[in-house]
Amino acid sequence: MNNRRNALQAAVEQIKYFETDLAEMEDHPMRIRTGIYMAVVSGTATLNTGAETYRLVPQMELSFTMGCLAQCTDRSDDLAVRVFTFTTDLFAKIALPIDHIYFDYNEEHPTYVHTPDARSQRTWNELLLWMDMAKMLFGNASAAKFREMQEESFLQGFWMWVFGTIQERIDPRNNFSNTQLLAHKFMRMVKAEAGDHHRADYYASQLNISQRYLNKVVLRHTRGRTPKQVIDAQLVAEIKEQLMDSTVPITRIAENLNFPDQSYMSRFFRRHAGLSPAQYRSRRSIRREP
Repeated sequence: MNNRRNALQAAVEQIKYFETDLAEMEDHPMRIRTGIYMAVVSGTATLNTGAETYRLVPQMELSFTMGCLAQCTDRSDDLAVRVFTFTTDLFAKIALPIDHIYFDYNEEHPTYVHTPDARSQRTWNELLLWMDMAKMLFGNASAAKFREMQEESFLQGFWMWVFGTIQERIDPRNNFSNTQLLAHKFMRMVKAEAGDHHRADYYASQLNISQRYLNKVVLRHTRGRTPKQVIDAQLVAEIKEQLMDSTVPITRIAENLNFPDQSYMSRFFRRHAGLSPAQYRSRRSIRREP
């Protein structure tokens, strides 16, 4: 399990392949500091990134190109996920020749569930072939002479293949509205900036809309949650992730996440999590003891 956790948090190689049941994400949110692409082979689970929640099901693809904060719950016993991670430096390098609009699309639609029709099943089988290739090339630590070239060629080829399948994922009768696109942008911003900016008016300003309109858009497209509720959910996940490092004082965590002081953060956390940061840290420590 420790090896899988290390692979998720920081890859020594630019690309790393592994297979997992996501148990390493179960107890608390974990910071994934690399890009990640997942293929759910079997089983179900819930993946929470703070601001957003995804229900994992068989034949689902899920990707976060810049990493994420994630916690897995409600895992079925047969959950099996094939994964490869890639560094942000490598991603930036291979993305240059590709039109950014495709990556924007991927950020707005990080999941896709394959349908029973022949074309979608063919694409699923092709994805598994890409996973087989990743396993062959990057499944073990290697000092192969051409590894860096293999990593660049693989990742660029993979994303070109993904973007070549986009048309089958889009229903032309169901184009995304301007409000949906705004909601996607807001969610992306919250995942990246909630630790620095806790107020909804900041995000409204960055999106060049009024706070009232942001509230209306987010309520419509996040199952009735307000912008503040989305921001707070991300902040709670951020606090939980930082509490797992027992060497970091709680006062430092409050500073890291731009709270006025430790007391303010503690009251915020207790209101949302039902216990103080110190109690949460203590419970997690007890659970990890053999």
